Amino acid sequence: MKVHFGLPEARLARVVLAIGSFDGVHLGHQAVLRRVMEVARAEGATAAWITFDPHPRCVLDPANCPAQITTLEERVSLVRRLGLEHGIVLPFDRALAALSAEDFMAGLLRVLDLRCLVAGHDFALGRGREGDLDWLCRHGSRHGYRVEVVPPFRLDGEEVHSSEVRRLLTLGEVGGANRLLGRDYGLGGLVEPGDRIGRTIGWPTVNLAVPPGKLVPARGIYAGWATTPVGDRGAAISVGYRPQFARTDLRVEAYLLDFSGDLYQQRIELRFVARLRDEARFPSVEAMSAQIARDVEATRRILGLVPPSP
Repeated sequence: MKVHFGLPEARLARVVLAIGSFDGVHLGHQAVLRRVMEVARAEGATAAWITFDPHPRCVLDPANCPAQITTLEERVSLVRRLGLEHGIVLPFDRALAALSAEDFMAGLLRVLDLRCLVAGHDFALGRGREGDLDWLCRHGSRHGYRVEVVPPFRLDGEEVHSSEVRRLLTLGEVGGANRLLGRDYGLGGLVEPGDRIGRTIGWPTVNLAVPPGKLVPARGIYAGWATTPVGDRGAAISVGYRPQFARTDLRVEAYLLDFSGDLYQQRIELRFVARLRDEARFPSVEAMSAQIARDVEATRRILGLVPPSP
């Protein structure tokens, strides 16, 4: 997938397009993007999508700027896997927000030979969301493209929305969030130096530098996976303030099962599979170490990992 930061310089021919924030690239977003692919294949056209950075609400309502389910880099990577040919990243600012629907679409049509706009049932664009589906259908009939509406994606009768994914993650309900995402929720970043407390008690951890604005699940202990430069490893993941040692900075760290080595300044991704327990303070370091051992064994069971032979 070719990624354009800003509108493409060269005009794209015969385009099937989706537009949106796509934060999370959850199952509802995937349904829209897969329909883009289906229409493009059927019509011998180019599959493309437009996303915004930052999230529009961070510009229009900064006090309620949502934490990102996916960073821009993650979003692009996830959509690339679906097979779309072009991704267009538009910087969302006050000037873009002030554009009328007519002006926004005029800018797109100058660089895109748009044949079909695929949209969710509640899609709208332009200043004040004036470019709703009825407006777009009328506009398309005048400018040579059609609008195809994808019905809401439902799980157990409920529509899938980014706001619900955020809510579940904020509560630590990673299993529920993963169902809506269609994958395990991930946090990616560089491994940064820690205070080496884990190493002194026999449980060395990797400390993740979380990108600014990225949503971190609720404090607690989780079973999950770590994708590292040396392969995937099971991971017992801790999100919290390490009350045992009176720390005040939020840390995301993980004990990697069956791993020894140095990953400092290398990029890893932690993927959350299940919540094990709340963060807790123990009567002694020994009691904490014993609980970590139980967490590691619980992680093995959940992930279906067999302990290494002695």
